[in-house]
Amino acid sequence: MLNPDTELIVFSLSMENNHFNLVSAMTVLKKHGRFIWLFVLATVLVASVTVFIVPQYFRSTSTVISANPVLADKARLFNSNIQSLYSYFGSGDDLDRIYGIADMDTTYKKLVDEFSLTDYYKLDGDSFPLLRRKAVLRLREDLTVRKTEKGQLQVIAWTKEKQLSADLVNRMVAILQQREADIWENNYQHSLAQLLNSTATMEVEYNQLSDSLATANNAKHELVAANRQSLLEQIKQYRKTADEYRLAIQTNPPVLYVMESAVPAAKAERPDKVAIIFASFIISLVFSSLLVLINNRNPV
Repeated sequence: MLNPDTELIVFSLSMENNHFNLVSAMTVLKKHGRFIWLFVLATVLVASVTVFIVPQYFRSTSTVISANPVLADKARLFNSNIQSLYSYFGSGDDLDRIYGIADMDTTYKKLVDEFSLTDYYKLDGDSFPLLRRKAVLRLREDLTVRKTEKGQLQVIAWTKEKQLSADLVNRMVAILQQREADIWENNYQHSLAQLLNSTATMEVEYNQLSDSLATANNAKHELVAANRQSLLEQIKQYRKTADEYRLAIQTNPPVLYVMESAVPAAKAERPDKVAIIFASFIISLVFSSLLVLINNRNPV
C-alpha cells in the first residue's frame, strides 16, 4: 500500500505524462497534416466516383394482414350471426401459413417466369431449369417477406427498375391471395362433385322405387312408399347443400387484407450516396491519423 503522499505524486506524474502524450500526438498530426488530408481526399473521391457508378436500386413495399379463415366457411352465407361471432382478422398462426406459402420455391418460380427474370439478371450459358434456379436464388435476395412485431406481413423488393419493384411486390401479394383461395375453392369443388354424384345415385334409386311401387302388394307398398319419401327428402337436402357450395365457390372471402400496396419508388435508396461519402470521410480520417501516430510513436 502506498501512502497518500506517494499516491498523489504518482497521480500527478501520470497526468503530466498523459498531457505530454496528447501534446506530442497533436504535434505529430499537425506535422503530417498534409498526408492525412490528401489520404482523406483521395478516399472520399474514390467513394464518390464509386457510388455514382454502381447500379442504383429502388425499393417497393407492401403491407398485408391475414384474414380470418373461419370466414371462408360456407355457413357465413346462411347464418346471420356468423359475422358477429368471428373477427375479420386472423391470428399469428394464420399469418404463419401465408408466410409459408410466400416462402415456397413455387411462388418465386412463378415470378421468375412471369417477369422473365432470367433476362433481367442476364443469366445464360446453362439449361433452362438451371437458369431458372439461379434466378430464384437471386430473386430471394432481392424480394423478401418478413413478419413484423405488429402482426403484419411485409413484402419488400429491391430492383434496378422502379416499376419492376412495385410489380413484383404486388404480384407476390396477388399470388398469396390466389393460392389460398384456390385451396378453399378446390375443397368446395370436390365436396360439390361428391354431392352431385350421390344425388344422381339417389335419383336413380328413387326412380327404381317409383317403378316397384306400382307392382308392390299392400304390405310392401307402404314400405316402398316410405323409403321413396325418405329418399326424396335426402335428395332435396343434398340439392340444397350443393347450391350452398356453388354460392360459396362464387363468393370466396379475401385471404388477406392489403393495408398498403406497393408503388414505384420516388428515388433510388441504394446506395445511400451521402451516408457512404460521409462514412468514407470519417473512416479515412481516423485510419490515416492512427497510421501516422503508429509510424511516429516513440520507442520504448
